[in-house]
Amino acid sequence: MKSIFTSIIIIASLLISCENSSSNSKSEESEKNTQLEKQSFKKDKKLLNRKAFEENLEAFNSCKINKTGNGKCKKYLAKAVCEYYDINDLKEGNDYIAYDEIPKRLKELESWENIGAFNEKNLLSALDCLNNSEKPVLIYNTGDSYVHVVALKPDGKLFKSGKWGNISVPSCVSYFTKRNDSFTEKGINYAFKSANDLTIWTKK
Repeated sequence: MKSIFTSIIIIASLLISCENSSSNSKSEESEKNTQLEKQSFKKDKKLLNRKAFEENLEAFNSCKINKTGNGKCKKYLAKAVCEYYDINDLKEGNDYIAYDEIPKRLKELESWENIGAFNEKNLLSALDCLNNSEKPVLIYNTGDSYVHVVALKPDGKLFKSGKWGNISVPSCVSYFTKRNDSFTEKGINYAFKSANDLTIWTKK
């Protein structure tokens, strides 16, 4: 009888030991997978071109000097956004779409959404998407005869705008086809006359 109880105790101990070992193994495997995911994410981020806005501004200005016609240098904002975020949303085949085609494309894409008009509530949502979720945010005007599109600058400064009621406005990237003062980090009030007809889009 004593021998039977001893055997039972030994078997139970072995089972507990196996369970603990299996549990530890699963825990270690889970932790290892998490570390690999983090490493992969960091590796993916390193592949992004964090100088895309500045580099494409140089290319855009050079294009304007060397090519005639307003339609020749329209692709650089789409190119900069795609390169910065490593996306193909603003491409047509192997080339990038013109800036004035961007509003139409955003409405066609299920992977983008319209946050709404340019106001404090929607702007805070846009900045959260931009800086915390690292998603692109594009803003364009809807009321003028021409369309202009800008990209909000990630981790950019906020500027006080006297002409917009002394509110804080975010930094943006703006390539002007007709003006000579394009920039990659000024307040959005430098890109538009008014905030009244601006609409905000972000990638989901």
